[in-house]
Amino acid sequence: MNSNILVSQHRAVALGLLTGLLNGLIALGGGVLITPFLILAGVSPQTAVGTSLVAVTILSCIGFTAHLLLDGTSMEFALIFAVCAGGVIGSVIGSKILARITPQWMLILFAIIQILVAIRLIDQGVGLALMGEVVPSIPPLGTYVGLGIFSGILSGIFGVGGGALVLLGLAAFYGLPVIEGLAVALALNVTNALVGVARHVRYGKILWSELMFIIPAALIGVVLGAALAHELPGNLMSVLFGGFFMFMGIMLARKGYKLTK
Repeated sequence: MNSNILVSQHRAVALGLLTGLLNGLIALGGGVLITPFLILAGVSPQTAVGTSLVAVTILSCIGFTAHLLLDGTSMEFALIFAVCAGGVIGSVIGSKILARITPQWMLILFAIIQILVAIRLIDQGVGLALMGEVVPSIPPLGTYVGLGIFSGILSGIFGVGGGALVLLGLAAFYGLPVIEGLAVALALNVTNALVGVARHVRYGKILWSELMFIIPAALIGVVLGAALAHELPGNLMSVLFGGFFMFMGIMLARKGYKLTK
């Protein structure tokens, strides 16, 4: 393995384990960790995104299956179709933006989105209502399409599945429990990622050697995360989810700022 990309096999395994854990726990495809890690290691944004999308596809398929086996997801195919259709449109748009964005600004934009959503989720989870109280309601179909397009754009730019962002949006603005949106989120991860994978494979923008260490460790994490998702209370899930995004957002903002100097 090229040590200039991943310092050691141990770091690749650790990255895979954490990626899988978050995928199973909160439908986080893995791009939020894998893409910035590879960019900071010197990989081009296009290759980092392509590598991330392969991991997102595999892990989200496994995560979706794990949740089904645990009998904890509800299958609403109309909603899944709506959000995935929006995701396909957004992914095409995002891939065109990716060709024009620099690594520095990719990290900074990534950070801004994560911090804003994290504030909303932590506020909701601890019940402070600083940003207004969320009244549980049924999201309209158009919301799923809109969130799908938004997540698809981010998927094309950053190599994320996008499902976790939809999950966060539904929880933060409609009070939908995290566990109830997992089926939609994981299905969207797979759809968004597949749209980008074919293109990146065609242009040779995949680091297969790194994935050989990341994926096996991530599979273990997916199973552990899926089991935890069915045991933790909803408010705690929101706080943990928001806390992680806040931490990652701050770290990425710092890294992105340093790269601009």
